[in-house]
Amino acid sequence: MRKTLVLIVIVAIFAGLIVFRGYQQKQVKSAPPEEEIARVETVSLREMDLAEVVEFTASIMPEEQSAVVPKVPGRTVLEVFVSEGDRVKKGQPLASLDTSLIRQQLDEARTFYETAAADHERYQSLYKDDVVSRQTADQARARYMQARSAYEQARIMSGYHTITAPTDGIVARRFIDPGDTAPQGPAFLIFRQDKVKAVGAVPERQFPTIGTGDRVLLSVDAIPGMEFEAVVSNISPVIDPVTRTGKVEVTLPSEGVILPGMFARARIASGERKAMVLPREAVSRLAGTGETVCYVAEEGQAVLRIIVTGLEQGGFVEVNEGLEPGEEVITTRSRNVRDGTRIEVYRR
Repeated sequence: MRKTLVLIVIVAIFAGLIVFRGYQQKQVKSAPPEEEIARVETVSLREMDLAEVVEFTASIMPEEQSAVVPKVPGRTVLEVFVSEGDRVKKGQPLASLDTSLIRQQLDEARTFYETAAADHERYQSLYKDDVVSRQTADQARARYMQARSAYEQARIMSGYHTITAPTDGIVARRFIDPGDTAPQGPAFLIFRQDKVKAVGAVPERQFPTIGTGDRVLLSVDAIPGMEFEAVVSNISPVIDPVTRTGKVEVTLPSEGVILPGMFARARIASGERKAMVLPREAVSRLAGTGETVCYVAEEGQAVLRIIVTGLEQGGFVEVNEGLEPGEEVITTRSRNVRDGTRIEVYRR
């Protein structure tokens, strides 16, 4: 009997322990999890001298380009003397056109001119001898002047049957071949590219900071590892109302390697100014909206703050709106830091 009682007591104790342990586990599961505290570093706005740098993309174009248009369109092209890429001098023949029609017109005009000239001379002599009237002599003179003008015009037109280069340069495009009919549009395109110009668009906010003669550093994608010095040669007097940009042209020597059609990136330094900045790692963009944001440490919490930024330079970002001097901004990059996250600020 005593052994049975002891056994019952032992079983009861074990049962009680099991029930108590189950209760403890239930309490642990039902208790709210302890919120994780993120350890972060912070910085405040600081003043910094920023170089006013205007950056824009540009297309390389020849400094000058000439469209060579035949003065007598409709004639057959007999010969073409140049190819694309050839260097030409001013007045150099580029192509010749069929002259059969103009030769006939020139012969007729010469014959008419020579006849009218002989008649004019004869009637002037007869008028002096009082053989013919003044009116007859004047009519002969008028026929002579008309014939001379027609002959001179035919001679000029015959010269137009040889297409010549209007300037020194390189044949960039050739639009005709032998046997073609001379077009009313360009037959050749000639570039002067000892110098080239880079043409790009600058946002209106930065446009007033640029002046003619400003020094420009130009990099060309097709020529990696090199920078070329240029100067601002022309600034558009108007802003495009659609794109809110203004056109800027910069000129530089081609050095035989910078060719029209290449893509370039231009940088113009236009002075320095003081600005309030944050380290680049303290600033990010909000997914979905693209707004620029940072996290401010307020009363032990990370608070999302939308800010307006300006220039980015040397690992720092200019802050124009959204922060006050002295506010602590979190620089620690972590997925755990979100709006409302509990934080602990530490400094190294």
